[in-house]
Amino acid sequence: MGAPEVVNDGDMVVLVAIRGGSVRHYYVKVRAYNVYSTVAGVVRGADVIGRGYGECLEVADGEICVLKPTLRELLENFYERVTQVIYPKDAGVISFELGLRRGMRVLEGGTGSGFMTSELARIVCPTGRVYSYDVREDNLRVAERNLRMSGLIECVELKLGDVRRGVAEGDLDAAVLDIPDPWEALEPLSKSIKPSAPLVAFIPTMNQVVRLVGSVARSRSWILSRIVEVSEREVDFTEEAVRPSRTTTFTGYIAVLRRVIRV
Repeated sequence: MGAPEVVNDGDMVVLVAIRGGSVRHYYVKVRAYNVYSTVAGVVRGADVIGRGYGECLEVADGEICVLKPTLRELLENFYERVTQVIYPKDAGVISFELGLRRGMRVLEGGTGSGFMTSELARIVCPTGRVYSYDVREDNLRVAERNLRMSGLIECVELKLGDVRRGVAEGDLDAAVLDIPDPWEALEPLSKSIKPSAPLVAFIPTMNQVVRLVGSVARSRSWILSRIVEVSEREVDFTEEAVRPSRTTTFTGYIAVLRRVIRV
């Protein structure tokens, strides 16, 4: 067992404060000169820096454990957001529907802030490749900063362009579209995606779903496999009580298509 990874000045960390049966999370960029106030007490940045991730410190009214953020915690608490994003509850289902695994070459249409890009890269890296297109250069700059924060930039190619006009890559294993009119991209992308490969469109309204269903029905290059939506309910917990908390119900529809060849 090697030495634990230690916290450095400027790292993003999760401070988990435990007081009695209460647990609270604080998401901070640690600086030696900062002081962090929690429900369990105060801790100085200088006392956190140099400690190994996973260590717990005793404070006035409890303890504070220092954790390295997961990708979900980076996405939800540290990433910049300049667009509507695909949340982890949907990103996980999308990844499963795409059949993602290491080494795959995946297309993304609509980079946005890079949330879904990060999930794609997390799975296909380091031997795979994500080709992510967006029509806005400012979105790509934000996505690049976010991907660098999570250490996932190395196998991602961020490209300024419109997938509705086709892409330069070919023989792609899967694709995900987060654009207002995904039906406009289907025929151009049919030339770049392998036969049988999945394509997922993330769609925010039923009106857009209806348009997509109609377009696929007229297409000779695609079939529609399924459309789902995902709900997520959190649970509050203390020693005294465990009970349902907030529920995230609708965020968007996940439409799963497959590339076909009709003869």
